[in-house]
Amino acid sequence: MHDFIGLIIYIFRRAIPLALIGLAAGAALLVPLNRKCRREGTRFPKGQAAAILLLLCYLGGLAAVTLMDRMESGIRMRIQLRPFLAFWEAWNVFALQAWLNPLLNIAMFLPLGVLLPLSVKRFQRWYWMLAAGAGASFLIEALQYSLGRGQADVDDLICNTLGAMLGYCLCMVFVSLNGKRWKCAGAYAVFPVLSIAVLVGVGLVYRLQPYGNLADAPIYAANTKGVEWVRECVLSDEPGPSGVYWAAPFTKENCDAFAVEFIERLGAESDLGSPDVDVNYYDNIAAYSDHSTYSLWVRYKDRSYHYTDYRVDNDLRHIEKDGTSESELRAALEKLGIEVPGAARFIVVNREKGEYAFRAESVVEDGVLTDGELTCRVAEDGILFRVDNALSVSTLQGDAAVISPEEAYGRLCAGRFSWRDVPMFDELSPKRVRVTACDLQYLTDSKGFRQPVYMFTLSDNQDTERGGSGWSTFVPALA
Repeated sequence: MHDFIGLIIYIFRRAIPLALIGLAAGAALLVPLNRKCRREGTRFPKGQAAAILLLLCYLGGLAAVTLMDRMESGIRMRIQLRPFLAFWEAWNVFALQAWLNPLLNIAMFLPLGVLLPLSVKRFQRWYWMLAAGAGASFLIEALQYSLGRGQADVDDLICNTLGAMLGYCLCMVFVSLNGKRWKCAGAYAVFPVLSIAVLVGVGLVYRLQPYGNLADAPIYAANTKGVEWVRECVLSDEPGPSGVYWAAPFTKENCDAFAVEFIERLGAESDLGSPDVDVNYYDNIAAYSDHSTYSLWVRYKDRSYHYTDYRVDNDLRHIEKDGTSESELRAALEKLGIEVPGAARFIVVNREKGEYAFRAESVVEDGVLTDGELTCRVAEDGILFRVDNALSVSTLQGDAAVISPEEAYGRLCAGRFSWRDVPMFDELSPKRVRVTACDLQYLTDSKGFRQPVYMFTLSDNQDTERGGSGWSTFVPALA
């Protein structure tokens, strides 16, 4: 099952109990009202009553989804005050799972914008609806934070309010059409049409750009005021090697074909349609397992995968071993159909525990980039029981212009590095940062291209406290 469908089913299941309670509460309120109307001989407002029932049902479900069963062990409660961060993060990743956060927050408040004006006529005025949408969202965020049910996020407030106003506009379009107020209907339709146009525009811009986006590319700058930057490596003012590399990502079909071929080499059941083989398709991952012989997780975009052999007894996995040679390991990998590139060097990670790796650090030869690492775990008798293959081989796709290390260093000093590292940098507030190394490396973007980045190794006066010798971050290298 796709993770999106699974998420929607999970949300609805959580919402059902409180939604039914809300529905029952609404029925309990409307039954006496109906009796009163009958006694007085007045007309019972059936349409409004139905809207009220649905509104209370919706509010119960909303409370369940946003406030109930959200306690996570060890989660750190905090407030996120950077507007549109969720949208930029979704743009960088550009996968359905990333877009679900803002889009579902918008969709979650659409019913409020439709049902509240139909239930209470006062909310057919836009400023009352705006206040109701923003107020309800603010209350939820405040309760989530104070009750330890999640992070208070300004993007949730923005998305919820947008959703409420979109629902309001759609509702008022139909109300206006029903009253034959054509100009009003056209005016209310402007916001939904613009919203759809923006969403389509984002998709077109992404589709037309030559390369994808880097998931951790800079979104906002770190606060580097007052920081003393000390350069301890030589940085050229000449652009680095130009070029973007490409290896065709897996599609669902050829990923299945790869999995079947891999599983057949194990001598296991490979019929993906049989009850014995469990297959799950996620946003960027396909997972295959029979829960007794093997587990195989494959990533579409970079073609990396993780394999575990369940047939190897746990006791045999951790017995101290004499070691495995490079040729023996290559032969064992070849039996699984895994060809190790010649540019990758053999590394003994832990001989006693049977941990080995083949690693290539951005090796470029004749227009071919070999980059990444393949790690293995070997049990007794040289049996491979775990393989993590993130070693990619890609070919030169185009001569994309690259900035110089000196220019990348300027961006680093201005705080324009990977946005994932900005919170740590701002929290530590270092006074003096030493730049000890700068290397041109490659990261897989959202379209499967290997883009160049400058990876900087940094050090400050808190390295020892963190238990390490430094940290690293990157600056995108494409001009």
